[in-house]
Amino acid sequence: MRAAEEEFLRLAEAEWGWSKNDIILRRKQIVNKKTKKRRSWNELLAQAGRSITGESVNKDDDHSPVTAFAAQVAEVAVDPETGEVTLRRLTTAHDTGVIMNPVGHQGQIDGGVVQGIGYGLIEHLPVQDGRVEVANFGEYKIPTIKDIPALKTVIVASGEGVGPYHVKGIGENPISPAAPAIANAIEDAVGVRIKDLPITAEKVYAAMRLEKSK
Repeated sequence: MRAAEEEFLRLAEAEWGWSKNDIILRRKQIVNKKTKKRRSWNELLAQAGRSITGESVNKDDDHSPVTAFAAQVAEVAVDPETGEVTLRRLTTAHDTGVIMNPVGHQGQIDGGVVQGIGYGLIEHLPVQDGRVEVANFGEYKIPTIKDIPALKTVIVASGEGVGPYHVKGIGENPISPAAPAIANAIEDAVGVRIKDLPITAEKVYAAMRLEKSK
């Protein structure tokens, strides 16, 4: 940020007597071009006894306020005798801008998908008279490695984004579509629509019995 850089230069001039015109910032060092001396940022801040702050504003007036899109498709198996749902595969597709960190980007997708699976099939937080009835993770079930099916990611890169360097958000996008995708797959498999999460075997079985009695 330019404001913070300017403050650094002013501070170096005040503390060390270096002319602002002779100073450049290079990584975590402050370099005097005239004398070739190098000193660290930490040294300057420690001597001054204060920190440096600055502000910047990123305006994207020419772009859509929508950061990104995601779509998911689930494949399930449903036991007609018990209503048990087995998630076999989940494919998630993402409209992305420039991906700055591919490993971190994929990690966000995988983590979000797993959260969405837990939200859709497993996690339940009962509240009675304003009190949460789950005391620990022994009672509050979250997905384990046995609950995670084959995951497939499809990247639809547009190369354009609303953030700096044309990036787009990815952290939350994989979470929300997972439960609806699973519910869609269950309806396609056995003809019942579950609208109450998590989608348990008991709910699926009851819905199938009700549908059969009509």
